Amino acid sequence: METIFTIDIKSSVTKSVLDVFDTMLSFQLEPVQEVDVADSKEMRIAGSVNFAGQVSGIIHIHVNKDFALIMTSAMLGMTPDEIEGEDEIKDVISELSNIIGGNLKSFFNDSGFYCALSTPSITMGDDFTIKSLNTERYESLSFSYQQYTIRIEVGIKLQGGYQAEDAKSVLPAAARVDASRIRNLDISTKVPDSVINVFNTMLSMDVHVSHTVGQSALEGMRTVGAVSFAGDAMGLINIHVTSQFSRQMAAVMLDMDINEVDDESDVNDVIGELSNIVGGNLKSIFSDVGLRCELSTPSITRGSGFKIESMNMERYERFAFDYQDHVFFVEFGLKLAEGLNVPLDDVKEINYQVVDESPPSPAQWPDLSGISGQSDSLPGEIEAPVSQVAEQPEEEMAVFQQKNWVDEPKTLSPVDVNLSFLLDIPLEVSIELGRTRMKISELLKIREQSVVGLSSLADEPVDILVNNKLIAKGEVVVEGGKYGIRVIEVLSREDRIKSLR
Repeated sequence: METIFTIDIKSSVTKSVLDVFDTMLSFQLEPVQEVDVADSKEMRIAGSVNFAGQVSGIIHIHVNKDFALIMTSAMLGMTPDEIEGEDEIKDVISELSNIIGGNLKSFFNDSGFYCALSTPSITMGDDFTIKSLNTERYESLSFSYQQYTIRIEVGIKLQGGYQAEDAKSVLPAAARVDASRIRNLDISTKVPDSVINVFNTMLSMDVHVSHTVGQSALEGMRTVGAVSFAGDAMGLINIHVTSQFSRQMAAVMLDMDINEVDDESDVNDVIGELSNIVGGNLKSIFSDVGLRCELSTPSITRGSGFKIESMNMERYERFAFDYQDHVFFVEFGLKLAEGLNVPLDDVKEINYQVVDESPPSPAQWPDLSGISGQSDSLPGEIEAPVSQVAEQPEEEMAVFQQKNWVDEPKTLSPVDVNLSFLLDIPLEVSIELGRTRMKISELLKIREQSVVGLSSLADEPVDILVNNKLIAKGEVVVEGGKYGIRVIEVLSREDRIKSLR
């Protein structure tokens, strides 16, 4: 029986890449030894699509901008000089990514692993890295054309709990989708509420929606956590945080001193997990109105000179939040599957205004009431103006102005909080001996004296759950004729966070 570790992903991707470039561009590519195009500091483009379902993950296609220009001119039947801007380049790279990703999705489905494909996204810049988190298998392939190189990366994970019949709809789309409720989804409220709730619950940080941000909030090193939706609802949720704030978040979530935080592994885990939880909340909102979708594994983009654009979105919104002296950004994109026949209004909104700090101290910002300013673009530039932002042509919209600078660690001030009012709140403590999965037909056969096998072994520790969250492990004891649990291990805060996955 095939597994995700035995299926021949490399051959499938190689055949797909060679066929697509030959058919659509008339380019004869040659497989070459692996080349890391991310090592160079030249302007480059990465097209990405996500898989979600039983197989979850992502595929990236990396090329430098010069090669992307040649690819675009070949696909459009034009000379490079006739390409007027970046839009045509981004469209071509996203289309190629979508086709190659679609071919790999078909290969997974034919191999018995259900998955759906997200809409593509484009990352462009001269200083960035993209890393897929929580993957169980990673493949990298490189190809050459003349003096140019293209690199393909695939990272996937097998998600538990899926059966073949899960991929099939019991009801037709029209019978399970509430079109009126979909059109009335208040994304402008749902997304901020989810972000505020997650930061409060997971980090004890009281964050607030910010309607004005300073220009400096758009500058410097940053980390972007992203998850994608695939299925009836396709889209993404991206969380942009500065280098300093990401380290502070990791320190709080992992209960560590900020100077002990690993800038890559610890920060990646925390930002990825927060993106995953916010994405999961939105997935539940979609499910409530009948939209079936799956969530991809999270990915992390880090650097100081890049922008991310989500392609083909029908609904797109960006929000700014503040916490103490930190500002971070969240962007959301949504597109509905064409087969649903539920058109969305084409809405693109920036829910904040960018202002110049003069002087830079936030305490001395001028009174902005009644002033209409222009928006600076987070990665994922959009063309439509919003009510809070004065109209301007796309080419004049600023993007993150990156600078090479190093954050100085800030000492966290202790906060005295009176938690005594929480001590009388009742919590549900449960003990899990093990789990099993059975079909309805098997469940109906259970009678008295039937034995149900569990996944855990007899001598394994049992899980101790508080409000369905794993907090410790123990062993069963009998004292005075009553069952009890002897605690043998209490999970660290870091392990408790990871158990949420």
